[in-house]
Amino acid sequence: MAPTRKAASVADAVLTLYQAEWCPFSSAVREVLTELGADFVACQVEPWPEDRNELRALAGTDETPVLRTEDGRLYRGTREIFAHLREQDPWQFAAAHRRRFADHRDARESDAAGQLVEYFRGTDQLEAGAGSPSEAEVADVPEASRYELRLGGRLIGLAAYRRRDGRIAFTHTEVDESCEGRGFGSGLAAAALENAEREGLRGRSTLPIHRALHRPAPRVRVARGLRLPRPLKVA
Repeated sequence: MAPTRKAASVADAVLTLYQAEWCPFSSAVREVLTELGADFVACQVEPWPEDRNELRALAGTDETPVLRTEDGRLYRGTREIFAHLREQDPWQFAAAHRRRFADHRDARESDAAGQLVEYFRGTDQLEAGAGSPSEAEVADVPEASRYELRLGGRLIGLAAYRRRDGRIAFTHTEVDESCEGRGFGSGLAAAALENAEREGLRGRSTLPIHRALHRPAPRVRVARGLRLPRPLKVA
């Protein structure tokens, strides 16, 4: 039986990036590796440089990122890493990934990643909701940069956004799994777009649920049955 990708990555020498997810230099290297179509293992390092004994023993540095190639060569820091990667041939999807990287600029500059991390940690947990879309309410919560969807007082969904220069970019939309496939998500997306239009903001989104709601008509239709404060309450 052929080894799985995970098994092969452990048994064989693979391209390895020693990095931290919060490090912008590591993030830049990951994007370039994506554009090159290079499979790699992301090896997490300790949060504080003084604790990175293994990295120091391997590469003689406690700074990230460090790239180790399949043949064991080490490249330290973005300058060395990029000089090495410029010698590699990009794959067929490099240009498309570059465009997608540009499309997601607002998501990178917003706190979308932070909001998702808080969701993972359970500090901003969505709740199961019992009821129909006609009982749900949507409210804009600008201090959290998101629209909230509530059902019976429970937070069952959210649509995160970033406002800038007269436009609004939606960076993340989610509903609790108990509400999926029942019209809550599309109703939330439509309500958020309609409210943004009412405030004179130009809407933009990289999310399929929002792109599907764009119409040539000047107004966006709100999903049937969604009870929506008019206008949405701004805290």
